[in-house]
Amino acid sequence: MKINLILAIESSSSICGVAVVEKGIILSLVEKQIHRKHAEVLPGFIQEALEKSGKTISKLNAISISIGPGSFTGLRIGLGMAKGLAFSHGLPIIPVPTLASMAFGLRKNKPIKGLSYSHGKRVFYQEFTWDDKLPVFTHKPKVGDIDEFIEKIDSSTYQWNCDSILPKSIPWIETKPSAKNVGLLSYYRQNEWLIEKPYSLVPEYIAPFAIHTKE
Repeated sequence: MKINLILAIESSSSICGVAVVEKGIILSLVEKQIHRKHAEVLPGFIQEALEKSGKTISKLNAISISIGPGSFTGLRIGLGMAKGLAFSHGLPIIPVPTLASMAFGLRKNKPIKGLSYSHGKRVFYQEFTWDDKLPVFTHKPKVGDIDEFIEKIDSSTYQWNCDSILPKSIPWIETKPSAKNVGLLSYYRQNEWLIEKPYSLVPEYIAPFAIHTKE
């Protein structure tokens, strides 16, 4: 079955957003930069986005979610909400790679490298090629200190939230995560990414958890 009506969630960073996309057209977008309040605002954002689109949950064909890499907490909250909606309404989930969704948002520029801030001097990095207006990646994102990737950064690189650790002399394209790009890219890549029974789906954290114990 063709997936035509999608509710998209972006929660991988300080931005929390929800979009409703129908046949590749954005019907509504509710989005805001917040600080650690995703769990508080996301249910209201979903309700508002549905109301603005004139659609109801019962009409949806799928839920798409920004799957990472990104904030551990944000990713868990977003996927938890997506799974709750999917399970309760019998919907599939379309997980969308976060760095690819940001590249897609810049499809007029067609960047071939992407950077997204993690913490400290740590960043997520990924490279892309393009199939018409869709980003294609052959390798998973990497995580490391900015110094590991600094020589790769040029005018074909986009970055999100890395201003404070990037030299001002290096050119780049600035962008940000958005639920509208998650929704649109999920629509175009649904045949590849859709998961009918997403019971075991987990976020793409990339950076491993570090557990310390006191001796």
